Amino acid sequence: MKILPISVIVPVSTDIKIKQCLESIDEQVEIVVVLNNNPSTEVVNIVSSDDRCKAVAIKEAGCNLAAIFNKGIESASNQKVLLINSDCLFPPGLINKMSQILESYCIVKARVKFTYTNRRQRLVAECRRLFHHVFDDGTNLFGPGLSFHRCIKKELGGYYFDENRGWGEDGELSNRIHGSGIKFYIVDDCVLHGEENILHDLIVAWRIGCGARRGDRSKQKSLFKAVKTDLCYLAADPKRRFKIAYSEGGYALMFYFLIWKLATFFGYYFGKRR
Repeated sequence: MKILPISVIVPVSTDIKIKQCLESIDEQVEIVVVLNNNPSTEVVNIVSSDDRCKAVAIKEAGCNLAAIFNKGIESASNQKVLLINSDCLFPPGLINKMSQILESYCIVKARVKFTYTNRRQRLVAECRRLFHHVFDDGTNLFGPGLSFHRCIKKELGGYYFDENRGWGEDGELSNRIHGSGIKFYIVDDCVLHGEENILHDLIVAWRIGCGARRGDRSKQKSLFKAVKTDLCYLAADPKRRFKIAYSEGGYALMFYFLIWKLATFFGYYFGKRR
């Protein structure tokens, strides 16, 4: 099998779904697996059994996805990299397709299909679909399924992910890419994302809020201005996101989106204290 000049970056700690993720990689490529936050023996054994894998260990405790992905990208042997999560699967042919499109574009993004097995997981999946497929005309470049040439670093301020944020790093990178004017291409094909429950999703929202606050603090954005912006967001719906949520999934989705946003606000204003 021909070796593709692209490195797939996968962070993992204790998620045994990494086995299915690796099995879905249907090309002979370099796979940089970033072992972090005390990886389990089972996960280490799964990774070591695939000779395509290049294991990179991060010894620090905790999970800073920005630092983890940065480490994986810097450890890659190829100039083209493709980011994926351990609980995601590639459909056949997608890796090769994205590698080919990267010959013409600096950045290529796959869509993400969020799977579910019950109503609560479906609500999470539909809310995440709003961010990935609907809001901002579906142009947000949130991971997983993001690929690019490593040389874009110089056009993005000299770094990939902001390690000071900790969470919400992919949204911040997406904003910088849009601001840089770098051309990108979004394919219609979807990577499959594993099921998520509501509690986990709201914890993620809270952490995104924490990361946003750290980012704003570094920019010296006043707390008063943040409060004013958030109150306007809730009261006036300037981006029509609550209306869009209603049109896409009725009152249930609109209400869950409201809860999700409130979780980010709690993280933003009270995360540091906790």
